[in-house]
Amino acid sequence: MITSNPVLFTIMCVFGLQALVLSGLIAFKRPRRLANIFLALLVFFFAFIVVNIVLVNVLKDQGLLYVFRYIQLEMLFGIGPSLYFYTKCISDPNFEFKRIHYLHFFPLVLEFIFYRTTFYRTGSDGLYLDVLPTYSYVYLTQQWLGVISILVYSFISLTILVKHQKQLKEYYSKIDNLTLRWLQTPIIIYASYFVLWNVITEIDRFVFDRSLREYYFLPNFVILSIATCWIGFKGYLQKERDFVSLKQFPKKTKANFVEKDKVFISRLNELMDAQKPYLNPELNLNILAESLNMKPKLVSLKINQNYSQNFYDLVNSYRVNEFKQLAKSYNFQKFSVLGLAFESGFNSKSTFNNAFKKITQLTPTQYIKKLKNKS
Repeated sequence: MITSNPVLFTIMCVFGLQALVLSGLIAFKRPRRLANIFLALLVFFFAFIVVNIVLVNVLKDQGLLYVFRYIQLEMLFGIGPSLYFYTKCISDPNFEFKRIHYLHFFPLVLEFIFYRTTFYRTGSDGLYLDVLPTYSYVYLTQQWLGVISILVYSFISLTILVKHQKQLKEYYSKIDNLTLRWLQTPIIIYASYFVLWNVITEIDRFVFDRSLREYYFLPNFVILSIATCWIGFKGYLQKERDFVSLKQFPKKTKANFVEKDKVFISRLNELMDAQKPYLNPELNLNILAESLNMKPKLVSLKINQNYSQNFYDLVNSYRVNEFKQLAKSYNFQKFSVLGLAFESGFNSKSTFNNAFKKITQLTPTQYIKKLKNKS
């Protein structure tokens, strides 16, 4: 066991309990959404890990450690499925949770039962002996399987998010309020946390004979409590959005890169030059397809084939060119760079900066400076 630290315990309690409260607020948040239930479970499971650590040390100080062995509620096998289904819900508005999906939580039930057995009690107590008993290896195996479960589900969730991000760019020209990138950070943090935690613990156990435990144990859980509180707070503040169901568009083939549809290219260029639909910040694939009297799916395919770009990048390339034209004709004492960006169809400074740098290899400021030097 580690030496009790009232300061760190207090920090863990504050953030851990706050995370538990946030999980309740998220679960009953209006309007009631399935995604909120899974986010609440995710925050709840992580918060309980922190609360468990505080509880076990408090009971240890009171000579009641044996009591904790009967009320242990660490639920590693519930974290992965909760994260996965939350990601599915927010990336696919048509997702339905079916009875068969409960199988994902079956290992959680087994974990709960395991913590009520002598296998767990003997195994966990055996970790502090010089020679580990067989039950301790059973307990360590269960812990590592829990970590592997989290890693697998985290990888799948990240894959879903990346795929969703690509699909957004096939449909929208403005994705700032639709992107789910904020969720990638906690996924990576949590996955990395459990890997590092178990690796450091095992190295300390077998190499340093637990002599380093005092330096990393509680600080690690302080970080976990803060991260859990952050994701709970961030998730609770996320605005409800009505996502359009995004269908997977046909994948590009080698033939698609060879065959150029000159008629489509001509029609699209004429539309962009004459009507300038890209000046509409809310432009999406449906609006453009309607202007071309074509189906959205076909327009997306044609754009990929003939421009080697997705819809998002193509529209932004027109907006960047529009900005460059405006920059040459407007007086910068009256119009700011951001003002011209908005006039060009952008509605976000970060999107404008990223698109401009990607297309011109220059920042907007560098481009303006270069333009002024020429004049």
